[in-house]
Amino acid sequence: MRLFSRFLLFNIILVVLISCYSCQSKINGNIDQVQVIAEERFTGRGNPHDVLLKTKIVYSGETVDLKSITIQLHDSDFQQNLKEIQVYYTGNDSIFDERTAINATLLGNKNSNKNILKIKLKGSLTEGENYLWITGSVSEQAQEGDSIIVSLSNIKTKQETCFCDSITAKSHREILLARKLIYAPNDYGSKNYRIPAIITAQDGSLVIATDQRKFNQTDLPEDIDILINRSTDGGKTWSQPQTIAKGSGKGKGFGDAVLACTNEQNGLICAFVGGDGLWESEVQTGKKIRSYFCKSLDNGQTWSQPIEITDFIFGEGCTNPVRKKWKASFFGSGQGLLTSKGRIILVAAIRTDESYSLQNHAVYSDDNGATWHVSEKASEGGDEAKVVELTDGSILMSIRHKGARWFNISTDGGETWQPHVSEWNDLQAVACNGDLIRYSSENKGDSKNRLLHSIPFDTEYRKNVSLLISYDEGLTWSLGKSICPFGSAYSSITVLPDATIGAYLEENFDSENYSMYFMNFSLNWLSNGKDSCK
Repeated sequence: MRLFSRFLLFNIILVVLISCYSCQSKINGNIDQVQVIAEERFTGRGNPHDVLLKTKIVYSGETVDLKSITIQLHDSDFQQNLKEIQVYYTGNDSIFDERTAINATLLGNKNSNKNILKIKLKGSLTEGENYLWITGSVSEQAQEGDSIIVSLSNIKTKQETCFCDSITAKSHREILLARKLIYAPNDYGSKNYRIPAIITAQDGSLVIATDQRKFNQTDLPEDIDILINRSTDGGKTWSQPQTIAKGSGKGKGFGDAVLACTNEQNGLICAFVGGDGLWESEVQTGKKIRSYFCKSLDNGQTWSQPIEITDFIFGEGCTNPVRKKWKASFFGSGQGLLTSKGRIILVAAIRTDESYSLQNHAVYSDDNGATWHVSEKASEGGDEAKVVELTDGSILMSIRHKGARWFNISTDGGETWQPHVSEWNDLQAVACNGDLIRYSSENKGDSKNRLLHSIPFDTEYRKNVSLLISYDEGLTWSLGKSICPFGSAYSSITVLPDATIGAYLEENFDSENYSMYFMNFSLNWLSNGKDSCK
């Protein structure tokens, strides 16, 4: 919710992204430069045309026909992992949409049945910059953890052959069970998308909530809508977006959604804030950030209109004399908690006075959202926070803080908290939102107690969103894996019915604007083969 600082290194360039400048055997040729950039991000099963190599060709002269391109497949299991290699052309446009290839022309394709493929091309090079994209169709049966490794050998036109020598960049896209781009900047006419939340509904479907930030990436009071998407096949495909809270101008938007199950059959709530921003909120002047929730009783297919619950929390309509004077409140986005006793717990970051300091309080309901209550203070100086229930029934709160992440414990269902927060020295992060959920519990017959925590595992920049595992109810954490070693920020996680893990996160690999990705992987992959759900 708080404004994030733009940092200098949002555009991360890896050393492995090597350029190739080879133009040997030119016969009356005009290729001045070939630059090959290898793709290093994860890919997912069933993706139709994920980029392996991005090739920029600088050409001077009259239009010339392309003849062929030759590539080499280095992965020993390429026949299992790849169905086809394609070559697309986007003219002088340096952007390619992996979901649809809508802005590209297919020049040629070939089944990946040999480790050296010569692909005939039907197309031309024109004066100036030309972009060719070597893409791969990933098999539905691809092996999780394998990598697709491809390099470029040569490009032929009617006039010349350009050989790429031994320094040619190699793609290295590790395969996950799924990796899907849900929203990119300018989708559906909106400039930006941010703030992921994901949950597994009672019927096993996946439900995500996203801020549609129409004109910029900025928080409230900007004009923002809350969108919901569902998947009924484990994240392979997703529904069209459904708007459950629609902004209507500056100071009239909504944002920062948190999803939680209710005790009702097929019940979900999506809580969020709206109106004036966190720092603009001032009760005495009538400007106030407000809290709402929508409810679904069909696992997220349809939703109620927003129901305002601000007066339960703070402000002039609150019956509590202390909270009546508070200035602002907003929920930590991501996944909320439904406890074993049926209590819904969300965490709010509260402005109690004119300062820029925030407190954390649990906001909880024992009647599926009909009424709400506010806990005693859990932290002074915290920010967005998440909660999980421990096996002894206590509630663990993880609190955003730069450096060592804070935590606190409640032994009465989130109503009161220990007087001082503690620190996790093994959870070092930049000040950023993350998510905290339970993966398994011995109380439910599982072999181990496991908690999962997602954070940007870096103390300087918003990058390297990683998933960590605790086997001792949050006392210590071990690094599972980075799920986005590049620019990345907010994340939300859930457990699917098949015991795999789903993550929904913000990534800005090559732009200051975030794209929203869903990822799916097994515990075995996350733990480097050291743990599995069996």
